[in-house]
Amino acid sequence: MEPQPPSQPAPQTPTPGLGTMPCVSCGYDLTGITLGSRCPECGSVVRFGGPDLPGSGKAVTSLVLGILSIVGCFVYGLPAIIMGGLAIIFAQIAKSDIRSNKVSANSRGLATAGFVCGIIGTSLGVVYVGFFVIIIFMAMLP
Repeated sequence: MEPQPPSQPAPQTPTPGLGTMPCVSCGYDLTGITLGSRCPECGSVVRFGGPDLPGSGKAVTSLVLGILSIVGCFVYGLPAIIMGGLAIIFAQIAKSDIRSNKVSANSRGLATAGFVCGIIGTSLGVVYVGFFVIIIFMAMLP
């Protein structure tokens, strides 16, 4: 009798959802990648479990300031410029925190909304201030 080669186990196809570890940020399959390293797809830190990071208070602040800047344009425009500028700054800081995985990626929508409201409020404030400057300048003409 001739010796038979050892039998090879049939390759098993992984069942979706079992034995896979998707990246929390982008969904890339992180099977075989150690915890604490970076995702090869998006660069976020590989950690166990779901999105357990806290929400971004800066994103909420950005949204509140952005909304107040739109309302503040009716108070001679100056508060709108100040609050709109702060909303834009807070939104950029919040997005930076999200990219560096300090806060949950769920806050990205709040930061974007605060950024847009800040731009709208600042723009309306500048138009309002410009309108008053023109009115005052025209009133001073003989």
